[in-house]
Amino acid sequence: MIRIYPEQLSSTLERELRACYVLHGNEPLLLEEAQNTIFSIAQEHGFTEHFIITLNYKTDWQCIFSNCQSLSLFGARQIFLLILPEQGPTSVMSTQLVTLSTFLHRDILLILKMTSLTKIYEKSNWYQALCMNGVEVPCQKLNHKQLSLWITSRAKLLNIDIDNAANQLLCYYYEGNLLALSQVLEQICIVFPNRPLMRQHIEKIVNDAAHFNVFQWIDALLLGDSQRAIHILHQISAEDSTPITLLLRMLQRDILLLITIIPQMDTIPLYALFKKYGVLEKRRTLLSIALKRLAYERWFQICRLLTHIEITIKQHDDHSVWLELEMLTLMFCHTNCSLSIDDIDP
Repeated sequence: MIRIYPEQLSSTLERELRACYVLHGNEPLLLEEAQNTIFSIAQEHGFTEHFIITLNYKTDWQCIFSNCQSLSLFGARQIFLLILPEQGPTSVMSTQLVTLSTFLHRDILLILKMTSLTKIYEKSNWYQALCMNGVEVPCQKLNHKQLSLWITSRAKLLNIDIDNAANQLLCYYYEGNLLALSQVLEQICIVFPNRPLMRQHIEKIVNDAAHFNVFQWIDALLLGDSQRAIHILHQISAEDSTPITLLLRMLQRDILLLITIIPQMDTIPLYALFKKYGVLEKRRTLLSIALKRLAYERWFQICRLLTHIEITIKQHDDHSVWLELEMLTLMFCHTNCSLSIDDIDP
């Protein structure tokens, strides 16, 4: 299985069209564009007939197998796009996918579309049968750095000359909402044609359409990035789709872990403590940064404020909760922050 990224897909397809493509990830725009790119170039190779099938318990597999065996009246080659369930294929689907591999031939192009591609799937019989000689295209949501590079690439494609300040402003307003960002770049192409694009141009047309999750807020807290953390908190509050209790529970988990680790750091190496408590590799850098930034006493101050916020939630005072979460963010991000729970009005 070859792995290529969405920005490489078009040039790779121009050189060679493979028999199977696996599109996986949680970024809808990247998934859609990858699918459309494959369809477009495959059509140039005679794949003009296509079937799009969402797999579920009602799927007519015999119909799929029959279509694989039938020859088009006009000699058209066929594309089969199979959309797998979010939780992955069931045991019945897995068996049928293995059977499907026996019906494939050079005039069929298979595309599998799924939310995630796990190691378990990669080792499964159906994956081995269908995809070993195929191409994997990961379409995950972009982090801040990746988003900046994506903007540069998309702007070049649209012949937009954009400076770094304008690029960063677009990242600020549209992180987590790639579709809206794509649309605003197309709008910019129309409104400001053939001119260098700077921050003041962007400010005239942008809306704050960024979309974040609780994990991104916690990551910003651990890094001490108060501007980003406050921005994320405001967006989460405005969307009103994330329970406040979820924010607290996820943050408490990390804080209690760090409070447990700190007293042991004098006698046990940090990497050994991370291993002892099952901290994932990708989380270790963030937690290490937080440990270096904040004193042991500050973690207890944060815990006290978290407890106070929980009491406020039980009193159904949502307005105060968000203000206290902002205070918590400042306490987390600024080592010289003098705020404490005693500053909260009773």
